[in-house]
Amino acid sequence: MGGPSNTGEIRGYLKSIFTDPAILPLPGFLRKPLAGFISGRRAPKVARRYDLIGGGSPLPHWTLKLRKLMAAEIKNANTEVLHAFRYSPPTIEIALKGLKNGNIEEIILLPLFPHRTGAMTGSIEQETARVCDKKSINFKSIPAWGNRREILSIWSDYIDNELIELQTDTFVLFVAHGIPLRNVNMGDDYPHQVRKTAEALGKNLPRNIRWSLAFQSRVGPVKWTGPYLEDEIVRASKTAKNLLLVPLSFVADCLETLYDLDIVAPQLAKEAGFGMVKRVRVFNDDPRFARALASFVSEVL
Repeated sequence: MGGPSNTGEIRGYLKSIFTDPAILPLPGFLRKPLAGFISGRRAPKVARRYDLIGGGSPLPHWTLKLRKLMAAEIKNANTEVLHAFRYSPPTIEIALKGLKNGNIEEIILLPLFPHRTGAMTGSIEQETARVCDKKSINFKSIPAWGNRREILSIWSDYIDNELIELQTDTFVLFVAHGIPLRNVNMGDDYPHQVRKTAEALGKNLPRNIRWSLAFQSRVGPVKWTGPYLEDEIVRASKTAKNLLLVPLSFVADCLETLYDLDIVAPQLAKEAGFGMVKRVRVFNDDPRFARALASFVSEVL
């Protein structure tokens, strides 16, 4: 999705999100003015959150590092590795304009969402198709990879490393980004994909460790996928002394990890009665993650 590099970019970033019909499924004549209204109203609150994590999103920094690692892994002279964001520079269109090789025949799209959902992966695929059609370039999209063995192994290692420092009386809470429930009712199987990941990782936990799955980042008055993070924290507090949060939706640190999971969630957990609260790292520039993604790309090269 991308992110603002400073607070001055927040309103434009939010407007880009809510102008996307995949996010706000309304006719254009309604969606565009409503996107402007929502972004103007939300921008000050979102800016205060970004101020607490340094004033901007670290996502561009980590994505560039990941891109360089993957370029080193994909040892193919005829392959160029670029990165793009859906709602902030470099956008998909800008990135493809920057192709150094004018004879590119095919784009391999690697969505950096572990699990597929129409509002995120689908939007990226639609935008890539639009730009590639203008350039008469074919494109393939790599399927969701959140349940690939290589990825599950890295996540399990992260969890094990944190559990070593925590006492045995610990509850593991897997956390994924929510989506509106109406999307699920229309056939989006995203919650099933996420639960499959949580179950696979849960099987690798020590026998005395309990776990569950919750969803974060709901927006607006409509119902979203549940259980909601804040409700599940309260429920889990009745069963264990310590809490380990495991984000499943983010490949790099962003507002949802550094604010929602590092600032808000621990405060809620302490109020609910938890002692120690920790959060498992995300991939960022882990060479193993870059190697895994590069292998998924190589399968279709």
